[in-house]
Amino acid sequence: MSDQLRRQRPHGLNELFFEQAAIETALESRLLETFALWGYGRIILPTFGYYESLSAGASPQLQRQMYRFFDREGNILALRTDMTVPTARLVATRLYDQPLPLRFCYAGSVFRHEQPQAGQRHEFTQAGVELIGAATPEADAEVVALAVAALQALGITEFQINLGQVAYLRAILEDIGLENGGQYELEQAIGRKNDVEVAANLEALGVTGEAARVIRALPHLYGGEEVLARARELAVNPAAREAAAYLAEVHALLAAQGVAEHVILDLGEVRSMAYYTGIAFRGYVRGLGLHLCSGGRYDDLIGRFGPSLPAVGFALGIERAMLATTLAADVAPDLLLACESRAMGYALAARARALGLRVELDVLGRRGDALWHYGQARGARRMLTCSEAGSCVLRQEGQERALTLVELEEEMTRWSR
Repeated sequence: MSDQLRRQRPHGLNELFFEQAAIETALESRLLETFALWGYGRIILPTFGYYESLSAGASPQLQRQMYRFFDREGNILALRTDMTVPTARLVATRLYDQPLPLRFCYAGSVFRHEQPQAGQRHEFTQAGVELIGAATPEADAEVVALAVAALQALGITEFQINLGQVAYLRAILEDIGLENGGQYELEQAIGRKNDVEVAANLEALGVTGEAARVIRALPHLYGGEEVLARARELAVNPAAREAAAYLAEVHALLAAQGVAEHVILDLGEVRSMAYYTGIAFRGYVRGLGLHLCSGGRYDDLIGRFGPSLPAVGFALGIERAMLATTLAADVAPDLLLACESRAMGYALAARARALGLRVELDVLGRRGDALWHYGQARGARRMLTCSEAGSCVLRQEGQERALTLVELEEEMTRWSR
């Protein structure tokens, strides 16, 4: 059994190489570059931490999905399930006195024990942002607009952002006094837009009257600006009306930025992370049955670790993005080089790399057909062999040419990217 385990990887994990690894790296780079253009600086966070810290604000389901283990002192540790909670801890314990707002971005692996399927693994990569210290519609609109920009940066054109308002549902429930577990199950039913399940949860929780009528309507409050008018009509108290008005202001700001065409208002979008307190959203791509990105406002989370600060953010799954993008990656060498003189080979390789070319220097002593066959297998654009005396043969696009070192220098400048 041990021999078998040595040769395998655990279920739900992935190994990327060649083009797939290059594509993931390119997507991650595009996202980080986009975030930087919006003023977000990168942070690098620990992969694991104390369970009590990383489970703060997590839903019951997410707590069950956490990978836990012990350190040598017997403390319970856990792998991070997202980047938002460790960011909140960092800000509350070390950065709470910095000028606000803080804008951070990140990219890294997170871990959840989920049923493996396409686009959903035990380990996956998240890239995202957190905007901390601003409790304004402008901050929320910026993060939603940045999510749109991030999807566009990946070359994805057919997508929509489902934008909801967790505070609206919470306002409706504020006088009912539900236990957290009951509220979580109800939120999941609303998010799945399952009328039968919503009705069953309301009955089990003993929710009746006006509140039940409004909650049953939430899965159907989906569409354009007419949703805002309907939400105001259904509001049962001032807090609900305020939540609807806030969402309307965020939507107006998105329209002013020219991105509202990508946004669908969805008052049933309430099943995100348990720590969300205001807007919540998910990004969906045509043809992909899973959401590609998700985010929202979480004004109470940072206060669990220190001074309270409002915050909003989102994260995007890189592996899911790979299922939705047509981006291709080129990993073939621009030049495969074999020289009888080591010194000449090192010098030519350094010169080509300085010009921005991807160079492989043969280290197995291949010559003739062996070198050409290897170059073809690697997809090399050019193959160059040089003798001790300095005469060179270049093979490019199926043709061979003899070159002197001077001619080769001139030729290389035309290859540069």
